[in-house]
Amino acid sequence: MVQLLAVDSAETYETIEQLQLVKGQRLLLHAKELRKSEQWIVQKTRVDTASRKTMVDNEQGFKKRQRSCKVCALYKSKPRKYTKYFCPECSTGNRRKYFCNVARGREKTCFAIWHNDWKNGNDIPRSLLQEHKLRDRPPAARPGKKRRRRLAAEEEEANENEDSDGAVAGDEA
Repeated sequence: MVQLLAVDSAETYETIEQLQLVKGQRLLLHAKELRKSEQWIVQKTRVDTASRKTMVDNEQGFKKRQRSCKVCALYKSKPRKYTKYFCPECSTGNRRKYFCNVARGREKTCFAIWHNDWKNGNDIPRSLLQEHKLRDRPPAARPGKKRRRRLAAEEEEANENEDSDGAVAGDEA
């Protein structure tokens, strides 16, 4: 009689595998598959923790955040096109270049247009560049600096107003 066992550890599979080898039965391949799946789970969790920043909680659950495609943005396609795919060669750090991997109304994909026709973005047609402004924003050197200046200026003005009011009141007395 063949019986199914609920076994959840690799050690148990190894003992079953050894017993079957001793008995001369066929090798149980599930232990090898389990080891592969355990390795896959470890790799998958590493990727998931790295990509958590790009995930957004929606009504439908967690979904990957979509970004505007560079080529579609330059062509100003309506409605706007969004994508999840970026080019690791063109991206530097967390400043990624996102491209569509589908040909939408054109012969080539946005990825192919950017790399082949526009030579990695170095040969973008002038007509498209004049209509669209590409910005690489520098990181904030000191976040909140403007606010501090503004608050300090407002405090100085308030102090000056109080001093001038006090001087006028002192002259009258």
